[in-house]
Amino acid sequence: MLKISGAKAFVEDVRALDESVADIKLCSINVKKAQKEVVYRFVCDKTVPEEVQQKVADFCMAAAPRSFRSVQAVISKVVADEDLVTAAIYRYIEKNFPSLTFDFSKEDISAEGANGLFRYKLRMIPASCAYVKGNGTLKQIDAYLERNFCDSFSGETEEKEQKEHVQLSSGTVGAAFLTSVDKRVIRVSDVVVVDDPTATDYAVYIEDAVEAGEVTLCGVVTAKREKTAKNGKVFYIFDFEDGTGKASGVYFTRKNTAERVAKIETGQAIIARCKFDYFKDRLSLTLDRINLCSFPADFKPEPKRGKGVPPDYTLVKPQPAEEVRETTLFDVPESLPADLTDNVFVVFDLETTGTEASRDEITEIGAVKIENGKIKETFQTLIKPQQHISDFIADLTGIDDALVASAPAFGAVVGDFYKFVSGAILVAHNADFDVKFIRTRAKEFDYFFRNKVIDTVQMAREILPGLSNHKLNTVAEHYNVKFLHHRALSDAYATAQIFIEMMKTGKKLPDLL
Repeated sequence: MLKISGAKAFVEDVRALDESVADIKLCSINVKKAQKEVVYRFVCDKTVPEEVQQKVADFCMAAAPRSFRSVQAVISKVVADEDLVTAAIYRYIEKNFPSLTFDFSKEDISAEGANGLFRYKLRMIPASCAYVKGNGTLKQIDAYLERNFCDSFSGETEEKEQKEHVQLSSGTVGAAFLTSVDKRVIRVSDVVVVDDPTATDYAVYIEDAVEAGEVTLCGVVTAKREKTAKNGKVFYIFDFEDGTGKASGVYFTRKNTAERVAKIETGQAIIARCKFDYFKDRLSLTLDRINLCSFPADFKPEPKRGKGVPPDYTLVKPQPAEEVRETTLFDVPESLPADLTDNVFVVFDLETTGTEASRDEITEIGAVKIENGKIKETFQTLIKPQQHISDFIADLTGIDDALVASAPAFGAVVGDFYKFVSGAILVAHNADFDVKFIRTRAKEFDYFFRNKVIDTVQMAREILPGLSNHKLNTVAEHYNVKFLHHRALSDAYATAQIFIEMMKTGKKLPDLL
């Protein structure tokens, strides 16, 4: 073990040896115990005379135990300039945060030095900026640069516009598959150091932490369990939540912090540097460093932004609408309510494997778009679920496993449907069912359907109170609309025609959900 009271004091003593090493920095101490060898590596912004290099070597020899046979002091002259600093920053990000390089290059880094201080700026897409702020990445970059250059460093981020698509050798990849998800951050206060003196006060929402890699999370501890590994080492399992989600992670104790960590109790708030790794095909959370903090009492989660509207359709494209009525009863007259002609509506219907949105899956999407009071476009696709379609559902909808065997998965078409409904008011019959399904299943792919909604069941109850019930087939029969019940596109067509007729009667939009 080296006889050094502390790295800072050691470096100060080296700097005092001569004026030429006044700004020298210690990069590393490489100890080979078996060979009784140690190598000190320094950087300096000036050429160090040989006699001073020998002084440094002698000082290092004196600092090492007598049992060491070989003690070397290697001093490299490194003068920081913009190109060197930029290259070093990019290498560090590429090695330690490869996901950030998706839409980031060396050209997005600018650096400028003066009077021993280098300021640098990283131009990144919003999601990357949020990640960098939430994980204390700039502090890590600063520390890395200061180990390799003699200057001090200070970095900041600047948001840039995200590219809608990239070009690959195989052609264009749609942005629906490449759009990053913004990571929202929480800022805590009153951080009390437990075992992380360099920690940030920003943490990523637990809801947004869904991929492997390093991340800083915070939350209120809801449970803490002490365990003992086979080697006798104590570790803890912390359960905590931040209002957006719940997390459970393992923390392995350290000798110098074990007592402080042992005192953390349920109900206290923590902020922790964590890492997600795959274990048996599932993400497992490890808490590397923990501090106590105050969680914001008035915290209200920001709406998750999710993915943007794709610029192009990929698998499912809208088609011109075709008439399915047998009579001209519903031909749109020239005079229509302004609320109908001034808004765009997408009337949609889903077929599913069951009635529970959290458990069952979508097997078909059918939708029609109403513009200027007329049905203009249709959107329809079968979807292959991951679960078996029961005989009951197959008999009810006409959709069975064989019919959807070659259909795309929901994740492959949800971006197209998101584009189709962009800017429109959603309309559905018994809307709660269809809207809950599309929002629940789409959320898994970071698409958030926040469109306003109209329920034609509620409209029918107000406009047609005399009907025996307000099921779709009953209302359709009242308006003489013919359709194939329990197939999504036909149901959507029928609902659209019913909606237009009821708007002509009611004259104005009903309450939007």
